Amino acid sequence: MREDPIFRMVDQRSVVDSVRQQLIEQLRYGKLKPGSQLPSEKDLGATMGVSRPALREAIHTLVGEGLLEIRRGHGTFVKEPTSSSAIQAEVLSLLLLPEDLQEIQDARRLIEPEIAAQAAILASDDELDALEALLDEMERIARAGESIFETAWGFHRELARVAGNKTIAKIVDILYEAIRVAERPLYDLHFDPLEDIQEHRSLLEVIKQRDANRAYQAMINHLGDVEEGLGRAIGHEGQEPPNRSGD
Repeated sequence: MREDPIFRMVDQRSVVDSVRQQLIEQLRYGKLKPGSQLPSEKDLGATMGVSRPALREAIHTLVGEGLLEIRRGHGTFVKEPTSSSAIQAEVLSLLLLPEDLQEIQDARRLIEPEIAAQAAILASDDELDALEALLDEMERIARAGESIFETAWGFHRELARVAGNKTIAKIVDILYEAIRVAERPLYDLHFDPLEDIQEHRSLLEVIKQRDANRAYQAMINHLGDVEEGLGRAIGHEGQEPPNRSGD
C-alpha cells in the first residue's frame, strides 16, 4: 500500500517561505526526526512542485537557523535544534515540544502573573482599551462559530507587550509557539469559548483597577482555570492528566 506523501504542492506566490514552513511542520510533528535525511532535491522539488533554486534557498535558510545540515556528498540531514542555533520563535518552539502540558503551564505561572502586575502599573488607558476591544473581537469570532484560540493568545501576547519589558514579550511569543502545538487541539474541542472570554474580561477588569497585587493573583486564578480545563480535556481524550508532583 502506497503511503500518502508528507509534503504537498506549494503556492507559487511565496514559494521559499512555503517550503520552509512545510519543512518546519514536519519537524514539529515528528515526521522528520533528528538524524533523518531529506529526500533528494529532485524528488522533493517534484513532490512540492517547486524549482530547485527555491528549494535550495529554503533549505539554506533552515541550515542557517540550525535545523538542517548539508553533508557534502551525502545530502541534507535534520539536526537536533539547540538554544544557541535556533533563532526564530517558531524554531525555538521545537525545543519545548518534548515537555508536557504541565511543564508549559508551570512556565506560564512563572511569567504571566508578573506580567499582569506590571501591566496594572504601566499600561496606558489606551492600551487597556485596546485589550478590551480585542476581547470584543474574540466574542464576535466565537458567536460566528469560529475558533478564538489565536485571538485569545493575541490577548496574552499584547498584555505582555504593554507590561513594558520587550524581552519578556519575546519570551511569551516563544512560549506561545509551544502552546499552539500542544494545546490548540484540546482547546478547540473541549473549551467553552464564551466562558473563556468572560474569564479574560474578569482578568482585564482587575488589571484596570491598577492594583498590581490583585492583578498578579487574578492571573494565577486564570491560569488555574486553564489547568482545570486542560485536565478535563485530557480526560476526554483518554490520556493521563498532568501530574504536578512529577511522580
